[in-house]
Amino acid sequence: MGNNSKIKVLVVGGAGYIGGAITDILVAKRIPFSVYDKLVYEHQYLKPVDFVYGDVRDYKKLKSVLPKYTHIIWLAAIVGDPGCQIDEWMTRAVNVEPVKWLVKNYKGRILFASTCSVYGKSDSMLTESSPTNPLSLYARSKLEVESFLIKHPNVLMYRIGTAYGISDSHSRVRLDLAVNFLSFKAIGEGKLTYFGGTQWRPFIHVKDIAMAFVNGLDNSAKGIYNLVTENSQIKDLADRVSKLTNCKVESTEQPFQDERNYHVNADKAKRAGLLKGLRYNLDHGIKEMASLASFNRTSSEETVHFNEKHLAGLMKDNKKIWSR
Repeated sequence: MGNNSKIKVLVVGGAGYIGGAITDILVAKRIPFSVYDKLVYEHQYLKPVDFVYGDVRDYKKLKSVLPKYTHIIWLAAIVGDPGCQIDEWMTRAVNVEPVKWLVKNYKGRILFASTCSVYGKSDSMLTESSPTNPLSLYARSKLEVESFLIKHPNVLMYRIGTAYGISDSHSRVRLDLAVNFLSFKAIGEGKLTYFGGTQWRPFIHVKDIAMAFVNGLDNSAKGIYNLVTENSQIKDLADRVSKLTNCKVESTEQPFQDERNYHVNADKAKRAGLLKGLRYNLDHGIKEMASLASFNRTSSEETVHFNEKHLAGLMKDNKKIWSR
């Protein structure tokens, strides 16, 4: 990292899963930053860093905050296909409209979290120039945002593969992600079942995602970059979990509802120097999640670990946090 005194970062959605890992790296590298977050998944923010409580739909507040920062890392979103399906209006209000506003009202560097889900379903190895085929509202919302973010003069967009692993000591563990879910299930039930299993997914550890974002702060790279470290078929992932946890694996007749199938190339990001310092693999993630499950540090019964279940609970309780 170059002269950190010239950089001041606002991590929007920084209290979340990816944000937790990013803020740890920013602290370690002594890069000045603040977190802007609504705390949808947290009751309070305990990490000892500068914190601004705010909603991405509060444009008046954002307008007063943004001029203090040279860089914005924008992570805030309703994440995942099931969570977005709960309320299409709310998904657009959180995922799309605030970023559209940001492009018009912020002149500094923007680093944005998009998703490999925009590719949808393909048997080919996919690059940034491959056709997109979003199969869900979540993927469509991210692709729409890309279309107007690309007009900003200084933006870096990461199409991120399926995350896994433990982020930091403060953020919740997500158990609605393939590696994390299968690892917990292997320990809790002693067996895994899958349908078909030939579906491809691109994977990347949450801490490697974080490192790539920090790498992008003083990098000249602009535009869209795939962010993955490994591609694996679901059946091979299940086998790896089995070998590392000693659980049984079996196929099932029950159809798999998720139609996505894609494996992704990240050579463009590597050439741009955005993947420097990435060091985790699937085996590491499986082991750390299995260890977490073994010691009963958290329960897979708690809905907060699942985006859809937690958001559905907020909607049902008519929480003001999601008021229109």
